[in-house]
Amino acid sequence: MPISTSSFGDERDNRYTQYQAEDEYESEALECDGVSAAQAEGWLKRLGGGVEEKLRLVSGIGWKAEIAERDEGVTVTFRAHDELLDDLLRRFEEWMERGV
Repeated sequence: MPISTSSFGDERDNRYTQYQAEDEYESEALECDGVSAAQAEGWLKRLGGGVEEKLRLVSGIGWKAEIAERDEGVTVTFRAHDELLDDLLRRFEEWMERGV
C-alpha cells in the first residue's frame, strides 16, 4: 500500500478507504534538531502529502503530520494508520539524514 496516491477520478479512488479511518491511527513524534518548518514540510510533500495548513499540517492517504517549531528545530507529530506509521517514519528520517 502506498504512502499516498493520486486521484484517478474513478472507482480506483475508493481502493484505500480503509486507511483513512482516523480512529485506527497511531501517533508518534520526532524531534528534529536543526530542521526548519519549511524543510520538514518539503520532505512530507515528497512522501506524498498535501499541505493543509502552510508550515503546520500536511496529510496524505492514511496519515497526517503536524509540524511544531521549537528553539532547536521542529517536532513532527505523525498520525497514521498502524500499517503505515513505521514506513512513514523511516522514510522521513531518511530524508532528514540526507538533509536535502
